[in-house]
Amino acid sequence: MHDPRHHSALHLYPIQVADGETRRYAFQALRDAGIGVNVHYIPVHRQPDYQRFGFAEGDFPVAEAYYRRAISLPLYPMLTEAQQDIVCQRLGEALS
Repeated sequence: MHDPRHHSALHLYPIQVADGETRRYAFQALRDAGIGVNVHYIPVHRQPDYQRFGFAEGDFPVAEAYYRRAISLPLYPMLTEAQQDIVCQRLGEALS
């Protein structure tokens, strides 16, 4: 149920691509086009401070799979529709 008192902060726009290789290629293609993509977030168990607890790669395979495939697209209040169209176009080109 939608509550008008609650709304998105429009902070992140994450997507998932097919695999890690696709992510690397799309990420670089978007960066090369001047589009400020990023990757959010490293799984908690892989954060440096958590290594002292003995967590290792493979402990949380679903979180790790998500991280390998995730890209955060630009999202901010002043992003114009024309800029959104460019992001979509470049992303489509990178994924085709």
